[in-house]
Amino acid sequence: MNLKLPFKIHVWYFLLSAVLVLLYYIKVVGPADFNSPSSMNAVLSFETAKPYQFRLLMPFLFMIFTPLTFIPEKIAYSIYSIFIVYSLLIIYKGLLCKYFDNERIVYYYSPVILYPMLWNYVILNQSFQFYDFTAVLIFTIGLYFIVTENFKGLLITFIVGIINKESAAYLAFSYLFFNYKKILTWKVILNVFILAVIFTAIKISLNLIFESNPGGTIEITVNENIRILSNALGNRIFMKNLGLNFGALYVFTILLFITGRWKKFFDRRLVFSNLAIVPFLIFGFCIVYYTEVRVYAELIPMVTTLFLIYLSTIKRFNLTELKRSG
Repeated sequence: MNLKLPFKIHVWYFLLSAVLVLLYYIKVVGPADFNSPSSMNAVLSFETAKPYQFRLLMPFLFMIFTPLTFIPEKIAYSIYSIFIVYSLLIIYKGLLCKYFDNERIVYYYSPVILYPMLWNYVILNQSFQFYDFTAVLIFTIGLYFIVTENFKGLLITFIVGIINKESAAYLAFSYLFFNYKKILTWKVILNVFILAVIFTAIKISLNLIFESNPGGTIEITVNENIRILSNALGNRIFMKNLGLNFGALYVFTILLFITGRWKKFFDRRLVFSNLAIVPFLIFGFCIVYYTEVRVYAELIPMVTTLFLIYLSTIKRFNLTELKRSG
């Protein structure tokens, strides 16, 4: 991955990251209770409810701030978040360079990923979970390793991602869709089997380690989602969250496919790798609350990329596909 950027781009990315995190702090982090049952402190007690207890990555990473007792927790978390968002912009730029030609143009398109984050974590969001920004970054790194066909890198990212938030498992679907032409080959079957075994092993291990903790291994949301959707039309908050999720970028994702514009993209694998959105929404009906907009962390880089693919079919946006053999 080429991480070399002009200095002015680094400065621009850093400032954009700082602004997003500042807004996030004002709206969400500042009022949050860092000692709530779902907080990092609760996870580090090893006594909080499952599945929050399984999300160990961030609490352990955050321990690097422990010696810096003079920095308030929320400020330390915000410093960490700026680093995560800044890294996301650089990684996402690298991912887009596998889609589009003219790296200089890509410099200016990669911050588009902050737009749905602004909506899902600041404008619409009412709750704080410490692992959200990290989940977006990890999934984006995983997508990069998928499109560059680096399975070892994907494997490491997958393991780290599961320990942060189990929905990183949807990277396996992105891998499958990217390899749709070779889906029945032994290599792809074996790799998917490895990912499935690792996910299962991590979940079983964590469940055994924290067997005595309260709560279920997986939170079941089917009944609540049925109730939410059946009453959605009469609830303005539900309709606002559903309609403005991702800042409505999903509209362009839908248009990309129903208009057939996706066929203009030569390397179909790059388009299909983002279709893990579909299994997320199907399985998500059982394990996430549809109207809680912050739960769609893993979908953000995929929705944004499909939006940019749509723009690439319109000449005035100067997004030219990077040609390579499929």
